[in-house]
Amino acid sequence: MKTITIISLYSIIIFSCASNVPPDSNDLTLGTVQSKIFKGQSQSHVMDVLGSPNIVSKDYQGKEVWTYDRISSDKKSESGGFFFFLFGKSNASSSSSSKSLTVIITFDDKKNVLDFTYQSLKY
Repeated sequence: MKTITIISLYSIIIFSCASNVPPDSNDLTLGTVQSKIFKGQSQSHVMDVLGSPNIVSKDYQGKEVWTYDRISSDKKSESGGFFFFLFGKSNASSSSSSKSLTVIITFDDKKNVLDFTYQSLKY
């Protein structure tokens, strides 16, 4: 009985440290842009794939331009875990990184993709 209690306690401690991040339904990624956006697509298709743009403007020729700009950050921290539980010494660490993705799509007079460009940064 004591063994089952100890195993249960260890299981609760170990699995409670796992992070559970829900996926974002409007997750704009570089892979999505590269694989699903093409010249000649309609504005409605772009909207279905990428969602609403951050900025809608017109260029110097009067063509409509949509700009998507997404910034995400990822923070990871690790506690001492099992080692900390047994010996009380912490070897905790943490790190963070950020990503930026900017997509600029220009549409022609028929509201189809004329051209698009993107820039992805990780820092």
